[in-house]
Amino acid sequence: MSEYFRIGPEIVHETVDGEVIAIDLDNGSYYSLAGSGPLVWELLAGGASEAELRDALAARFGAIEAIAGDVSVLLGQLRESGLIVEAEREAGNAALMAKAGDGEAYETPRFERYTDMKDYFLLDPIHEVDSAGGWPRPAA
Repeated sequence: MSEYFRIGPEIVHETVDGEVIAIDLDNGSYYSLAGSGPLVWELLAGGASEAELRDALAARFGAIEAIAGDVSVLLGQLRESGLIVEAEREAGNAALMAKAGDGEAYETPRFERYTDMKDYFLLDPIHEVDSAGGWPRPAA
């Protein structure tokens, strides 16, 4: 039985110029995904298993030996950082999985973590929200 993963609920993200920037609102760290990492992230947004991620990259870039190991390493980094969580099987991601490439070259996914802005992200008043009272009302 395959484990399925999705992006965690406390993670905000944006793709800019082929790079994913993700911020963990719980701990204030931010992350960069480049290379083939943004494609993996896009697939995880819809929910995917490790096998589906490998198959999608292979369909896109060809059967490259490094893909299986690269996907495994990246998933480990994303899980360890708390960016992805286990999920139920998501329906509707098959079309994205079947997307074939147009001859583009495979790049190893690159993952980096940054903590230099951690204090600034955690000072943001959105972290002081009282779920019952709404925003912007500091928690007592």
